[in-house]
Amino acid sequence: MFKRRLLSQALAITTLGVPGVVVAQEESVFNIEEVVVTATRRAEGVQDIPYNITAVSGDSMREVGATSLSKMAQFVPGMQMVDAGARGLSLVTLRGMNIGGLQASENQGGKDIISRYVNDTPLLIDMKLIDVERIEVLRGPQGTLYGRGAMGGTVRYILNKPSTEAIEGEVYGKISQNAESSGLSYETNAVLNLPLSETVAARFAVGYLDDAGFIDYTEVLTEPGVSNNTRVVEDANDEQTTSVRASLRWEPTDEFYLQVNYFQQDQQAGGRQAGNELFTGNKYHSAMRYVEPYDAKDSVANVEFDWETEYVEIFSTTSLANFDGEGQRDQTDLLVVDIYPGYANFPEFSAFTREVDKTDALVHETRFLSTGDGMIDWIAGFYYEQEDSEGSSTEFTPGYQDWAGIDTGWGEIEYQATSDSRFTEKAVFGEVTFNFTDEFQVTAGLRSFEQTLDIKEDCTVIPIYWFYTRPSPIEPECDSGKGTVKDTVGKLNASYNITEDMMLYGTLAEGFRRGGVNVGPGLLPGEKTYQPDKALNKEIGLRSTWVDGRVTFNAALFQIDWTDLQVPTKSEVNALNIIKNGQQGEINGLELTLQAHATERLRFDGWITYYDTQLTEDAPEIDGLKGDSFPGVPELQFNLAADYAIPLDSAELVLRGNYYWKDEVKTQLNDTIANNGDYVELDSYGLLNVSADYVRDQWHVKLYVDNLTNEYYENGARGEARYGERGSFRYVGTPRLIGLEAGYRF
Repeated sequence: MFKRRLLSQALAITTLGVPGVVVAQEESVFNIEEVVVTATRRAEGVQDIPYNITAVSGDSMREVGATSLSKMAQFVPGMQMVDAGARGLSLVTLRGMNIGGLQASENQGGKDIISRYVNDTPLLIDMKLIDVERIEVLRGPQGTLYGRGAMGGTVRYILNKPSTEAIEGEVYGKISQNAESSGLSYETNAVLNLPLSETVAARFAVGYLDDAGFIDYTEVLTEPGVSNNTRVVEDANDEQTTSVRASLRWEPTDEFYLQVNYFQQDQQAGGRQAGNELFTGNKYHSAMRYVEPYDAKDSVANVEFDWETEYVEIFSTTSLANFDGEGQRDQTDLLVVDIYPGYANFPEFSAFTREVDKTDALVHETRFLSTGDGMIDWIAGFYYEQEDSEGSSTEFTPGYQDWAGIDTGWGEIEYQATSDSRFTEKAVFGEVTFNFTDEFQVTAGLRSFEQTLDIKEDCTVIPIYWFYTRPSPIEPECDSGKGTVKDTVGKLNASYNITEDMMLYGTLAEGFRRGGVNVGPGLLPGEKTYQPDKALNKEIGLRSTWVDGRVTFNAALFQIDWTDLQVPTKSEVNALNIIKNGQQGEINGLELTLQAHATERLRFDGWITYYDTQLTEDAPEIDGLKGDSFPGVPELQFNLAADYAIPLDSAELVLRGNYYWKDEVKTQLNDTIANNGDYVELDSYGLLNVSADYVRDQWHVKLYVDNLTNEYYENGARGEARYGERGSFRYVGTPRLIGLEAGYRF
C-alpha cells in the first residue's frame, strides 16, 4: 500500500507540477538549454533524437557535485550502481538488466552489461569526471552502433576539446569530512586550454584525489598462521588517484580536424567499502583478516580524425588501451566454510589471495555518414577490436603446510590459476533513415559481427588437495581452446513529430553479449562453456517541450525480452565460481522525466522509473524459477531536484538540493544453493543532498552536504550461507559528507 501511494505521489509531482507551477511567470522567457549530443553518430539536440537518452552537460554535473559514478547515478533515470568503493569496478546497470547478483564486479555473469566510452574509446575502469563536456546515457540495447558491450545501454563521457579561441582554464579543490572517517579527504584539479597557432591547440587536465575512507578493518592478523593477535586498520577503504589527460588538435578548416589524445589514471585503493555488523557489532567495521588493497593503472592513447565533404563525412578513431591491476583479498572463509571445512582443524588457519591482471586492447572504428538534407540519411562503418588478457589468482595459507607436516613443493600456495587469452571482434554496421516527410521518419539498422575467443592457456593447480589425492610431483593442469561466434543484430525505429515541440517514437532494437569459457579442475562438460545472451527492446516514447521552452517532459514505455541469460553460479565439483546460461527473462518498464523553470531563478528536475522483472521460464541450470524477479532491481526509483539563484551585489548565491529514493531489492534470484545461498533483502532508502554555491566573477565557493540525514543504506551484499558469519558483508553507502569547494576560472 505504501509503495502504491508513493508511486502515485511521485507521478503527481512529475506530471501535474508542470502547468500549475510554470504558467504564471515573468514576461521574459527562460529557455532550457538543450544539450547537443552525438550518440547517434550525428550532432543533434537531445530532444530531437527519437530514442530514450539522457544527456547532461559537464557543468551541470559539477554544479550538483556528481563528479563520480555513484553520485551521477542519482541523476540518470534507470541507472543502478553497486558502489563498492575504489577497490573494484563497480557494477553499473541500466533498465534493470542485472541477473548476476550484487557483489559489485566480483563473480558477475559474463561481461559488459553496459558499455562505457570516453569519446569513442571503450573504458576499462571508472574514469574520474574531470573536464567533461557532457555525459550521454542511452538506455536499452544499442547493438547496431555500439556492439557487444551495449546490451543494457551505453554511457559516453565526451571530453572538452582543445580550442584555438583563447587561453583558458580552471583550478579548483575540495576538502571534506565523512561522518565515519577519522581523517579529511581532499581533491585538487586543474585544466588548461592552450592555443598554439591559428589551427592548432592543446588541452591538459590533471587531478589528484585523496579519499580518507570510512570502513575500519578491526580483525586484521598481525602474524598470519602463527598468532591470533589482531590489529585495527582505520579507514581501510581509502583511495589515492592521480589522473592526467592531454589532447592536441589540428583543425586547418571547418571541414577537417585531427586530434591526438592521451589519458592515464593511476589508482591505489584500500579495502572494500563493506561492513559486517553481524560479526563486529558495527555497521562500518569489517571482519576481514587481511587488508585488501588494489592498485590499478589505466592508460589510453587515441588518434581520431573527421573529414566532411560535400556528400560524405568520414570519421575514424584508433585507440591503444592498457590496464594493469594488482590486489589482495581475504579468502579464509570461503575455504573453511564452503570448500574445505577440514582446514579449520588448524587453529590458526587463514588464507588470502593475490591477483594480477593485465589487458592490452586495440580498438578501431571508421564511419561514413551521409551529408546534406536529402530524403535518405545513412551511416556505415566497420569495427575491429583485439583484446589480450593475462591474469593470475594465487591463494596462500600461511602456516598450514608446516602444521600439517606436508611438503607440496609449492610453498604456502594452496591454489593458483593463470590465464592467457585473446578476444577478437570484427564487425560491419549500417543504418538508413528514410525522411518520408518533415514530420515522419523511419530508421533501419544492422550489425553483423564475428567474435573469436582464443584461450591460449589456462592452468590450475591445487597443491594441498592434490597432495592427498594424486601422486607427486604436483603439476598444473592446463587447457586451451578456441571458439568463434557469428551473428547479426538489428534495429527498427520510427518517429513522428506531432508538432515542432512534440515527438512520438517507437523502437525495436537488439543487443548482445559475448559467450565465454569457464576454467578450473573437475568441471563437467556442460560447465566448460557458456553461450552468448541477447536482448530485444520494444519501446514507445514521447519527447516534448512545453510553455515556450520552459518545460521538457519525456516518457518511455518498454519491454525487454532477454534470452540465454548469463548467470554466475558454482560448479558441482570443487564449488568453483562459474557462469551458466539460464532460460528467458522479461523486463517491463516505465520511465518519466521532467525539467521545468518555474521562474527565471527557480528550476525543478525530476524523474521516476518503475520496473517489473521476472524469469518467464524455469531455469533449472541455475535453480531459477518462473516468476523470480531479477536481483538488484528496484520496482520504484525516483529523484527530485531543485535549484534557486539569489542575486547579490555583482555576485550570485545558488541553493541546490535533491532527494533520491530507491526501492528495496534482493541480492539473488532466490535463496537456493545454486545461487550460492547468498540471498539477502536490502531495505529501501532515501538520500538528501544540499549545497550553497557562491559565484563572483571567475571565483566560486561551495558548501555542500551529501546524505544530509546520515541515512545508513546498503547497495550490495555477500551473504553468510557460503562464507559464514565472519566472511559475509554488506556494501554500504557513504555516510554524511560535509565538504567545501573553491575554484577559479580564467
